[in-house]
Amino acid sequence: MATKILHAGSDKQIRAAARKAARALKAGKLVAFATETVYGIAAVATLPDTMERLRELKSRPTRPFSVHIASPDDVGRYVRDVPADAEKLIRKCWPGPVTLLLPTGGKLAEPALQKRGLHDVLVHDGVIGLRCPAEPAAQAMLAGVPDPVVAPSANLAGQPSPRDGQEVLATLDGKIDVLLDSGPTRYGKDSTIVLFDADGKWTVVRQGVLDERVIRRALRTTLLFVCTGNTCRSPMAAGLARKLLAERLGCTVRALESHGVEVFSAGVAGGGQCPATPEAVAAARHLGADIRNHRSRKLTSELIRDADMIFCMTDFHVEAARVLAPTAAGRIVRLSAAGDIPDPIGGGGDVYRRTAENLLKAVQERLDKVRL
Repeated sequence: MATKILHAGSDKQIRAAARKAARALKAGKLVAFATETVYGIAAVATLPDTMERLRELKSRPTRPFSVHIASPDDVGRYVRDVPADAEKLIRKCWPGPVTLLLPTGGKLAEPALQKRGLHDVLVHDGVIGLRCPAEPAAQAMLAGVPDPVVAPSANLAGQPSPRDGQEVLATLDGKIDVLLDSGPTRYGKDSTIVLFDADGKWTVVRQGVLDERVIRRALRTTLLFVCTGNTCRSPMAAGLARKLLAERLGCTVRALESHGVEVFSAGVAGGGQCPATPEAVAAARHLGADIRNHRSRKLTSELIRDADMIFCMTDFHVEAARVLAPTAAGRIVRLSAAGDIPDPIGGGGDVYRRTAENLLKAVQERLDKVRL
């Protein structure tokens, strides 16, 4: 029987086609679908007959397939203790073209999955593969299936991974039940696979869309300081943080990046590439920090997403940042535990120096708790 094709081009088509694809999966069908990388073949892991068909089709009688999840939050169903660096990749790269191989510690995190005997189905050598695709139709389909969905690439052994629906049908028409056709994939290249061991050490075992350089960048410790205009408080705080971190790591400020540390600043009303005020430059220099090359930027959700911690000068800035990036709310805090740090703009040199001294104390207290 020919494979049934579900077209998922427009938003309306995506919703309808994803619902039908989810129903097909729950009924024990094999469903090919697009991720942003290549097409995969989805199957529900709790259905033995379906899994046997998938293993035969892929010529993989024993080795498990990666689990595909609708949301990064779903990782907690499978892994209880996620390595710290894996948490960074989840936050910065998911949904996206990265597959994570994570240690399970001998059992799945969700007791119901463990009791159903799925550990042996999903885990190989103590490691489970997890992928959270960014393709909207894939996300909608996966969200409609409560049981674990596994998915290898939609090709036969030894053949290239398909980049569009026609390439899937060229070899799998009649061998799979449904094709959720979203057109050509965004990247046309396999996902990057990163393996974590029980100690949290990582290895790129397959370079795909993202190379190892990009993975290393995502794993840097990134700190973001936020004020209003990004010309006084936050550049001083960032400059002082760089100075303190360089001293802690025994390197120069310029070498921080090579040590895996980045420090940025931004303003909720910033922008325009303005330099720090002369008073801020002088106050920072008085405490050993050089911010002469600073240029202002506006706070964005992307800056917040990529930061490990976001330190704000006032409660107002905290709320503004949380509005921009609600999912990052837990990482957005006021810099000083003592209260808001007032804006010195318009004040004289003494006001700026007192502000810089308050910033130095607050930054020191925060950095004492930052793990590098």
